[in-house]
Amino acid sequence: MKKIKINKDFLFDGERGFEFINKKYNSDNYLRDINLIRELIIHCSATDSISFENPINLIKYDINSNHISRKGCPFATYHFYINKAGEIFQLIGINYYTWHCKGHNQYSLAICINHSGKYNNVTPQQYKSLIDTIIYVFSILNWETDKETLESKLHFHREFANKLCPGKIDKELLIKEILNYEKK
Repeated sequence: MKKIKINKDFLFDGERGFEFINKKYNSDNYLRDINLIRELIIHCSATDSISFENPINLIKYDINSNHISRKGCPFATYHFYINKAGEIFQLIGINYYTWHCKGHNQYSLAICINHSGKYNNVTPQQYKSLIDTIIYVFSILNWETDKETLESKLHFHREFANKLCPGKIDKELLIKEILNYEKK
């Protein structure tokens, strides 16, 4: 597996990052056995806001006023976040489940890209980092990166919700490119 750079400056993992959690919630209630994870769901931020290039603004939005709950969320909605520059940020440990996809939270991981979803404007850097992050997640969960496993475990948010999320990214093409990337 190719080594990727993941920024963990904003990571909440139960030992650090307590400033990045919503004090209204007990984070221990969201712990899980990572062996229960069975899918990876890709999202977009639904904005191209320059302010969301810095993941702290996404985290603040999530824990203070996220659309999922008036009380906000326990912590960042996504485990991994990719900004327009292609920087990869881990926002929460994978041993925590997050509020990102109704009915799938406890058994999935979430990757989000800073992208409005309306236009086909994912940057080449974001797209490459998305591929890198998917491969990384599959690796740490000991999942194969073959076509069958990618098709069964990799999902887009729009598959479970009436949303254009993660935008105009083509899932079949993404899987093809992951398979080609892995062959190199």
